Amino acid sequence: MDAAREAALKTLYDVEINGAYSNMALKRTLASERFSDRDRHLITSLVYGVLDKKITLDYAVECYSNLKIKKLSPYILIILRMGIYQIIFMDKIPANAAVSECVNLAKRYGHKASAGYVNGVLRSAARSGIQYPEKGEEYLKVRYSYPEWIVKRWTADFGYDFTERLMRAYERPARLTLRPNALKITAERLCELLAQNGAELSDGAVICGGFDIAGSDLYKNGYFSVQDKAAQDAAKILAPKPGCTVIDMCAAPGAKTAHMAELMENRGEILAFDIYPHKTEIIEKNARRLGIDIIKTRVKDASEYDGSLRGTADAVLCDVPCSGLGIIGRKPEIKWNREEDLSALRDLQRRILKNGAAYVKRGGAVVYSTCTIDRRENEEAVSDFLAGNENFEKEYEKTYYPHIDNTDGFYICRIKRIK
Repeated sequence: MDAAREAALKTLYDVEINGAYSNMALKRTLASERFSDRDRHLITSLVYGVLDKKITLDYAVECYSNLKIKKLSPYILIILRMGIYQIIFMDKIPANAAVSECVNLAKRYGHKASAGYVNGVLRSAARSGIQYPEKGEEYLKVRYSYPEWIVKRWTADFGYDFTERLMRAYERPARLTLRPNALKITAERLCELLAQNGAELSDGAVICGGFDIAGSDLYKNGYFSVQDKAAQDAAKILAPKPGCTVIDMCAAPGAKTAHMAELMENRGEILAFDIYPHKTEIIEKNARRLGIDIIKTRVKDASEYDGSLRGTADAVLCDVPCSGLGIIGRKPEIKWNREEDLSALRDLQRRILKNGAAYVKRGGAVVYSTCTIDRRENEEAVSDFLAGNENFEKEYEKTYYPHIDNTDGFYICRIKRIK
């Protein structure tokens, strides 16, 4: 039995049934030294691909199965998804090999009848492929594998063609984007050192092919951080100056916090809040790696107002908790573990923005940012705030879309206190 495919099956089961985060579950799986680079690539492709295409794959299973999906055991359903994904979406894997390995998995994780059933469904899929519905919302749902509520929301907000281009962009393989640590290295020099990884410059960032980041001496010694270009713009647009006081309302895991410290030339003070102690420890560990000592962490709920901080900060970053609909390309399970009702989340976002704005000095600025493209969490949140706060004005606003900006989906708004 193929060990890589079995590892992918166990990882997918952990995510699907136990609720594990895909990136953490995959990291645990790949930590095993028994896997070659080829195996690691296969495991990664299967885990993220099957998670991303779940609706498409289940649609195909239902087309070729005489059993309803709800009657299948979790392991057998995941094995079928893995098999169809290899047959339809992975060009370099022969269909016969995909079928054979999945049948072997079904023998171990099911029974004799399960193996015959898996063999029949996968061979039918290999012969006939997937026949998608006609163009329309059902087509978008099945072809790009999205929950119905997201399809309806995006087509209502953006229109059909825009939505299809957006969904298509989320299918593109994401290249690795690095932010050079300006305290230690220039972007040009980092690009030279990573030339063998196909590194290229892009607006101060370094974009390259994947490599073992955790094992890299450049990473261990703090020469770069991993951060999408849109997320890098959050600190750039806030533009904190050396020597100033900054509050980062929702700082973990600390990439934007560290970026602000680098822009401040490691001079001044950044108060970095997070509600969980283990996450403030991650911020502190990252700061040490980068050679930064101006970040002071606090275990603190940003949604609870602290009168002692009123008017104390030159700049405030409110990178608030959000639905994450802008980073589906990197974390496909977001499609399945988000709720349509955003009311509680929106209330939280607005409380954090209100508090952050109270902490900024006259003439200071607040940046409100999210990794979502939902206007209810973005433009509407800022508009609601400004409607009740005439002593603030909007200076900059941008929503980043993958198919337009070649970044993650992201939102940034800079608000200045004018009175």
